[in-house]
Amino acid sequence: MKLRRFLILLTVTLTSLATLLPTGQAETPLIIGIAYDTGGPGDHSFDDAVAVGVTLAKKSFPIQVLATVTVGSEEDRESRLRFLVDKGANSVIAVGSGYAAAVKIVSQKYPSRQFVIVNDASVSALNVASLVFAEDQGGYLAGTAAALVSKKGKIGFIGTSGQSKAYESGYVLGARTAKKAIAIDIKYAPDSWGAVATSMITGGADVIFLTTSGSDSDVINSVVNANKKGAAVSLIVVEPDQYVTLAKGTKKYILASVMKRVDKAVLNFISESVAGRSVVDVLNSKLGVYGRSYGIQNGGIELSLWSPSVIKYRKVINQAAKVAGKLFK
Repeated sequence: MKLRRFLILLTVTLTSLATLLPTGQAETPLIIGIAYDTGGPGDHSFDDAVAVGVTLAKKSFPIQVLATVTVGSEEDRESRLRFLVDKGANSVIAVGSGYAAAVKIVSQKYPSRQFVIVNDASVSALNVASLVFAEDQGGYLAGTAAALVSKKGKIGFIGTSGQSKAYESGYVLGARTAKKAIAIDIKYAPDSWGAVATSMITGGADVIFLTTSGSDSDVINSVVNANKKGAAVSLIVVEPDQYVTLAKGTKKYILASVMKRVDKAVLNFISESVAGRSVVDVLNSKLGVYGRSYGIQNGGIELSLWSPSVIKYRKVINQAAKVAGKLFK
């Protein structure tokens, strides 16, 4: 049976791509610089998601786009940002938290230029806009789905060392709201997530939420091997932090995926820039971090349901989306 994607959305009207577009456009085309992370477009992750948003913007506005891809070193990241500014970019979008240090340095040297960093809220500067996502809301939806589907009453959470606790806090609250007695095994590790997953499965977890950055084939292999041995275990993953390319026979083990709509965030930023507006919502008043947060209510966080075992709960999860949108702001 061919699986279909079901997106869990609020029943109220969410911000669509069309409503992100302003009625007026700048007379002089803006030059948008894109500093992609290592790999660039084709990485099946943040770079691809940003590229989608830029492509949509190019169809809607008379903008010019300059793009470059870093090799990953700190020196190279700074060089890429300077290159885009020197080529005339009015705004420079840096893809990923790896650019944080470079954006901090270069934005100070070019105070008249607008810088944007995707999925990071650590740079304090008025000319830096952080585009971030409500991970606690995504975690809440993942926890709700995991608890509803779990037959053993025990679920798992795997994060990476240094990661914020937002996914975890949402996951725990969502799971325990859906099923009060649910047991939750929470683990953070720098790597070797496959071994962590195997330990969780052995301990009785039958649904695992994997929030680590990058596709982790070891975890997938652990889940596949466990199912081959008779254990009914499934995964919830995150897109585009983690892109999972699976063979046809293993797709059935992906229960759902939390989606960060990076494409919408980038399109929204370019839309505001063309209209002559800045994205300067206060994200952290103590640190002086500005930008915009994208969550369920503005269409920045969605949950894709892949498996029939969770699709049958879509109405319940849809209701949970309403709750999450109000709980975490």
